[in-house]
Amino acid sequence: MASLASSVSAQGFHFTVSTTINVPDASDLQRHTLHVVFDLDPHVYADQYELAQRPGYTSQFWGTTDLEKPVSAVNPNGTVLLLTADTSELNHSRPVNITLEVPLHVRYGRPIAGTDSTNAFHHIPLQRPLGFLASKSNSVAEVPEALRPYTALSGWPTSIHLIPDASAAETLGVTIPVGVLDDLAWVDIGTATVMLAMFFYLLHASVRTAQRLYAKSSTKTD
Repeated sequence: MASLASSVSAQGFHFTVSTTINVPDASDLQRHTLHVVFDLDPHVYADQYELAQRPGYTSQFWGTTDLEKPVSAVNPNGTVLLLTADTSELNHSRPVNITLEVPLHVRYGRPIAGTDSTNAFHHIPLQRPLGFLASKSNSVAEVPEALRPYTALSGWPTSIHLIPDASAAETLGVTIPVGVLDDLAWVDIGTATVMLAMFFYLLHASVRTAQRLYAKSSTKTD
């Protein structure tokens, strides 16, 4: 029976989730397609253009794919990401291990109150990826309970068999720094000061440039 294990490498705003699927009988992949689904927290997003360049799988999204929005502006339900592994080049006569590495990114989090910048961090728990095999035939099979929330999504595979997670007891998550609400007044003052300084600098530079051009023009006239 196939099994999978997932882990997170790196921390902060850019990290990678690696999922390795062990398939003892690779001939199963001649009759099935291999998939891994990620149910991403609203804080987390995948860049669909970045994934399109990754070897070894194709990807499909449901939910918010906007990369620029802060977490306060995206759908609280997050995003569903489905990977379909490319098994066309595998040797189907022996057991195989297939590793899918997914680069993920974190949106800027909401500022918090009652702390200082040295303790301003937010932990984001990640749902463990789910792996499954989907039959290439049109056979009908009962959908595993863990995958039932996704069956209403357009284009979702049918006749699926869940792959057990060998490391299901291990939690996944990332920790990011966030802003401090108590610093907001200083941020506003600093921003206004910089904007005013830039305005006067540009005004000064414009006046100097205009004077220099006028002087050159007067010289030529004389």
